Amino acid sequence: MTTDRQMTVVFEPAAEEYVLRQGETITVEWQGPAEDGMVAMDSGELVVQPPTAGSVRAWRSDGGEIYTGPDSGPDAQ
Repeated sequence: MTTDRQMTVVFEPAAEEYVLRQGETITVEWQGPAEDGMVAMDSGELVVQPPTAGSVRAWRSDGGEIYTGPDSGPDAQ
């Protein structure tokens, strides 16, 4: 996803926040047994909720991993 303005991305269920700057791109991946994950705008924030019993990971355009909670990879910042 790419944004035309700065916004906060909230990764649930850990409530970890990442400031997505104008023009910046991030890639989000989730996995889990259910199909109830979502991405939604809420009060000007972008909320990413993985499926029930699932996990979410995200990367900046430079390839660095964004810390999204305990399921983030070992190199997450």
